[in-house]
Amino acid sequence: GAAANQANVNGVTPLYIACQNGHLEGVQLLLEAGAAANQACNDGATPLYVACQNNHPEVARLLVDVGAAVNQAPQNGATPLAVACQDGHLEIVRLLLEAGATVDHAMDNGATPLYFTPLQIACYEGKASVVLCLLRAGADKAARTPHGATALQLAKYQGHTECERAFK
Repeated sequence: GAAANQANVNGVTPLYIACQNGHLEGVQLLLEAGAAANQACNDGATPLYVACQNNHPEVARLLVDVGAAVNQAPQNGATPLAVACQDGHLEIVRLLLEAGATVDHAMDNGATPLYFTPLQIACYEGKASVVLCLLRAGADKAARTPHGATALQLAKYQGHTECERAFK
């Protein structure tokens, strides 16, 4: 287990790199060798976070299956769900919601757009299929950003008519 969890100066482990690059077999081998699924690098990003950020659903599923924390966020405040919503990774969004990710987790680091809820992020970025998925999962339509905007208002402001339609 010790070598499997050996980190570089940035706190990056072999598991983190394998997850970032979508190497499913490598991830399996490292987990079998005792790699810690929730070991974060220096900025707080976990293997699950980078798997979600880089759209590797098979890797994300494996991590969830071994108990990776679905709501653990790095210093930027973005959960794996938030980053998957931002980039429109629908399969990962569904997986995380099924695994118990908090649908309305709001980030509070103050950096645009990552202080929004996942629904607000998806509306801002124009990810209509993700918006529909989040609404079906019970996302709070009335939640407001620190500037007072709702998810629907963000979609309208950004000109994302497909996202607007999801609210009807």
